[in-house]
Amino acid sequence: MEKKYYQSDKLADRVDWENIMPMDRYAGGHDDQMCGLLKDVTIVAHYNEGDYQGMVATCVRLNDTGEVVIYNDYYGSCSGCDAWEDATNDDVRQMCRQLACGAYVFKNIEDCKDFLSSPKDDVDWSWRSVASNLLEEVKKNEV
Repeated sequence: MEKKYYQSDKLADRVDWENIMPMDRYAGGHDDQMCGLLKDVTIVAHYNEGDYQGMVATCVRLNDTGEVVIYNDYYGSCSGCDAWEDATNDDVRQMCRQLACGAYVFKNIEDCKDFLSSPKDDVDWSWRSVASNLLEEVKKNEV
C-alpha cells in the first residue's frame, strides 16, 4: 500500500520566525505556538487536551500548494516539565524546527483524515493518542 504522506526538512523553511519569536513562553502555552508555527497557512483544526499537561495537535493547509500538514507536541504544567517555559531563543528555534521537520504532509484533506482515523505502526507513536481527537476537530471545521 502506498504511503499517502511524507515528511520534509523543507517545512523548517516555512517556520514563521517573526510570529513565533516574540510569543510569551510559559508552561502550557502551546496553542499560540502550534497555530502560529508555519507561515502562509490556513488553520484547519487544532486540538488541546485542555489539562495542566498533555498533548496538542494542529492541522494546517499550505496556501500555496494546498497540501495538508499535521504536527503535535506535548506540554507540561511547570518549567521543569515544559520546554517552552522560559526557553531561550536558541531553544525555541530548535523546538520549532523539530516540530516542522517531524510534521506529516498530505496531498489533500481526505488523505489526512484517513491517516488520523488509524495511524499506522510505522509512524510516530504519539499520533496514536491524539489522532482521533484532531480528526474530530477537522470534521467539525469542514462544515
